[in-house]
Amino acid sequence: MEAGGARRQIMVALEPSEESTYALEWALEYLVISPDSDHLILLYVAPESLHNTMITGKEVSFSSHVLSVLEKNKKQTAHRVIELAKTMCEKYNVTYETKVMVGEAKFVICDAAKKLNVDLLVVGGHDFGAIKRFFIGSNLGEYCINHAKCPVALVKRRGKRT
Repeated sequence: MEAGGARRQIMVALEPSEESTYALEWALEYLVISPDSDHLILLYVAPESLHNTMITGKEVSFSSHVLSVLEKNKKQTAHRVIELAKTMCEKYNVTYETKVMVGEAKFVICDAAKKLNVDLLVVGGHDFGAIKRFFIGSNLGEYCINHAKCPVALVKRRGKRT
């Protein structure tokens, strides 16, 4: 905590996954000291729209109806994730603010953490095995650990492999 009574800013990166929910629950239980000393920033990053996208090296366009359905689903998912996080914070009587941004999650999260000058970034960890990591590549948590300009807590669930 900074001198002068400023509250510690803890950003929790949210996504529609059990790992993300667990990371928030872990932060609420083990990191947050009190509402007077800590403030949570709940960040949900929605993917960009799919107006034209590359699939197997070819540009594909979607009809306006399909885009409408995808956009509605994207908004419902964001709303569901944020509402769950808000309920959890209220249960622990923690002050929080929510932010929804659009883009590639790993870039947006690290950029937001820097711009908001957070003291700690909390990210849920997906425990990818070697084969999955080969096909999927580096996961979000690894990227944040290597590129965020603040300390990062990568929270993994014990005994669970995806």
